[in-house]
Amino acid sequence: MLERYGHGGDLWTAAETFSRSKDDFLDFSSNMNPLGPPAAVETILRERWREVTAYPDPAVRGLRKALAAKYRIPEESILVGNGAAELIDLAVRVLKPEVTALARPAFSEYEEAVDKAGGRVYELPLREEHGFVMQLDDVQRAVAASDLLFFGSPNNPTGRRLPPEALALLDEAKKTVILDEAFIDFCPDEEQATMIRRAASSPHWMVIRSMTKFYSIPGLRLGFIVAHPDRIVRMRSQQVQWSVNTLAQLVGEAVLEDADFERRTRGWLAEERPRLAGKLAALGLQVTPSDTNYLLFSLRPLGLNVKRLQAEMGRRGVLIRDASLFPGLDETYARVAIRLREDNEQLVAELAASIAVLQERGRPQAAPSAAADAPLASVPSSAAAAGANGAAPQSEGRASRMLPSGAGAGATLMVQGTSSDAGKSLITTALCRILLQDGLRVAPFKSQNMSLNSYVTPDGKEIGRAQGMQADACRIPATTDMNPILLKPKKDMVSQVVVHGKPYRDLDARTYRERYLSEAEEVVKASLNRLRAAYDAVVLEGAGSPAEVNLKDRDIVNMRMAGWADAPVVLVADIDRGGVFASLVGTLDIFTQEERDRVGGFIINKFRGDVTLLQPGLDWLERRTGKPVLGVIPYLPDLELEDEDSASLDRKLATGIIAGANTAAAAGDSIDIAVIRLPRLSNFTDIDPLLYEKDVRLRFVGSAEELGSPDAVILPGSKNTVDDLLFLKQTGLEAALLRHAEQGGWMAGICAGYQMMGRTLRDPELIESDRKETAGLGIFPAETVFTAEKRTVRASGASRLYSDLVGKVSSQFPIYGYEIHMGRTHFLQQVRHPFWLHAEQEGSQGHPDGAVSEDGRIWGTYVHGILHNDDFRRAWLNSIRAARGLQPLAAELRFQERREAAFDRLADHVRSHLDMARVYEMMGIQYQEEASL
Repeated sequence: MLERYGHGGDLWTAAETFSRSKDDFLDFSSNMNPLGPPAAVETILRERWREVTAYPDPAVRGLRKALAAKYRIPEESILVGNGAAELIDLAVRVLKPEVTALARPAFSEYEEAVDKAGGRVYELPLREEHGFVMQLDDVQRAVAASDLLFFGSPNNPTGRRLPPEALALLDEAKKTVILDEAFIDFCPDEEQATMIRRAASSPHWMVIRSMTKFYSIPGLRLGFIVAHPDRIVRMRSQQVQWSVNTLAQLVGEAVLEDADFERRTRGWLAEERPRLAGKLAALGLQVTPSDTNYLLFSLRPLGLNVKRLQAEMGRRGVLIRDASLFPGLDETYARVAIRLREDNEQLVAELAASIAVLQERGRPQAAPSAAADAPLASVPSSAAAAGANGAAPQSEGRASRMLPSGAGAGATLMVQGTSSDAGKSLITTALCRILLQDGLRVAPFKSQNMSLNSYVTPDGKEIGRAQGMQADACRIPATTDMNPILLKPKKDMVSQVVVHGKPYRDLDARTYRERYLSEAEEVVKASLNRLRAAYDAVVLEGAGSPAEVNLKDRDIVNMRMAGWADAPVVLVADIDRGGVFASLVGTLDIFTQEERDRVGGFIINKFRGDVTLLQPGLDWLERRTGKPVLGVIPYLPDLELEDEDSASLDRKLATGIIAGANTAAAAGDSIDIAVIRLPRLSNFTDIDPLLYEKDVRLRFVGSAEELGSPDAVILPGSKNTVDDLLFLKQTGLEAALLRHAEQGGWMAGICAGYQMMGRTLRDPELIESDRKETAGLGIFPAETVFTAEKRTVRASGASRLYSDLVGKVSSQFPIYGYEIHMGRTHFLQQVRHPFWLHAEQEGSQGHPDGAVSEDGRIWGTYVHGILHNDDFRRAWLNSIRAARGLQPLAAELRFQERREAAFDRLADHVRSHLDMARVYEMMGIQYQEEASL
């Protein structure tokens, strides 16, 4: 039984029961706020730990004062304790009731406290047919039969609050009432719902509050009780001295000041609770409505037992609460916490798979069929079985399927490089598609990525662009587990740290390395474990070089990550850089013996020329290192897959790949489009489709002189809008762009570029820069205000902009893309909006986006990927052509189809030059023949 000590969240018992590390579990059995702890907790533990050398304040003065100010009650009405559990026991011990009215079901410690005090219990049933809501006639009977009434509101485990009518009845009864409001912080109307101010003045009410659940600090044990000062004095006299330690007191004071954390928590729960409840109901479960951050459900409609479900889920690494242990609930009831979206998705997936397994076990066994002799296929991952990641991919036209040779977690392979831009991302992408083609369910993983080019997952989170692309190659939805930590450079030595898709804080390199990496270890390990549980194979990607001796001791992305994953490593070197043999041998030489043993072989990438001339060097390398060369991958031109970061963009610019794009178009018929090369350029893949439009000549420009007289200008995204706007002013580009607009030139602004086109950028909280206000280009009558909360959503909608070119005024183009921005734009006068969008995660009714000039030549939008919409892009280009007197061209380029073909082209290219049999052997995957599909 996982609740051996009467509670959920016992990871130690789970580890003993299921023979796993306690860190491997996804815990839905305890109801902590998944957004916590607040950032202030880390600051306190890091900066004030030395204060543990002195005794804590026995009167808890600072925290009591902070609580009094927050709830507008006297300090004398507050007693702080070692969690709510201490205060439950202390209150009942001081009151010594003969008969205590308790709800059924309810938190077990209420009854334990009554038993310890020698009292009896009067039971109030919370009935399933009433949705577990307390009924007034039951309350009236309880008032008459008891001298203490003890309720949870919200109740644990049902999640239901006491109705206002019941609270009014209790107030009129003048009987002593203890109200446990441990979870009321999660309610948006807490201010109106709480009885805390009534308890501070009334001799009949006592309210217990926990700080551990809402602020996610159960390890610190912190709670408080509010009652009439006379009762507080009596309780304090019975309390153990120094019950609340120093760090708990300091943390308690700090978290109370974080109003933004409260707002974000309630916003998260308002969105996630109905979504998870709906998904549980869709599995056939009977879900009880909840007022807080957990859900009670029954397996009765499925004919299943909760203990068997808990055991099956535990074997899969997911913990749920056996709610049948609460008196009043039968053996079909379970309780689960509400966590972040990706965790909830995994819960639903594992529930679906577990339910299917349990139902199958309960069915009579059918006689063996002829199909029993058919070759085995991979066991479906639980996530795929539930539909969380789409249908399992099938081998397309291949006569084999690769299968993991061992049971349990998915197989792993790690791709590391001897340097940045060695081709790790594309080799990883190729291997993902190869494994998919061979019938495996595969996922990518990069623990930590530094990139300005990000990708928005289906649930509106931000990860590295490369991992999003690799997920596309696997034909699965991207999740933040595939890139749990993303570093987005903002200025010299400072990056925004994005954890599981949401901004954590801005940190300089030293602070990140010395103070955050230890916490990051646990984040990335948990993500990898979830992926391995859900997929047949995980292909990991390293970062930079694994041989940076100054970074190795705290590495979370290269060889230490390979060790945690028990992953064999292929080492990739870029021969185009020169010194390929020295880089491989030198990297191995820096490794420890254990690390060298983990390297399974080498890949030499971007080779140009006759491979036979390279053979003597390959032979020497294998003799020198004892490691095989798994393949020499020839340089693959015109691959047409997006770049990971600015390093690869710089290489393209330096080698003329972009400058020479589309030169096949006749000079007189081509459209000259200039992209402003901002110093902090981000999401530059927005312009990728233009590279393949046959009538476009694309240029990146960084000065007014380079700009010249293009047909159109694109102002792209930026990681620091204000600083890049100042760059435009300092270089003369601002004046050149305004002249371009005044002379009838075409211009498009995307995200930051769109913000720059307004009149003013305001940053009152100095989130984006050290300037509270900056003048924009003034093209649109708009003002942008930067806020702390980043908007990251996928968006879809439509546009009628340039639709007149298709011959029907009523026509509109479908629009798909995503938003990533911290600014909010509003208009100072009416404008035309070119786009109408729906944020996919928000279920909204739609909203206008962007602005467009009266003549249609200048427009801006928040939508990244706007030019990936083929019909809209071609209509815009044809409008520019028409303005120059050129004939329109048909929309021939279908960028997404071309991109999918590029994945297959890359996979086929790598497969043909790589010893895949050895790669599979390294991964512990066996080859099994089956009939041609």
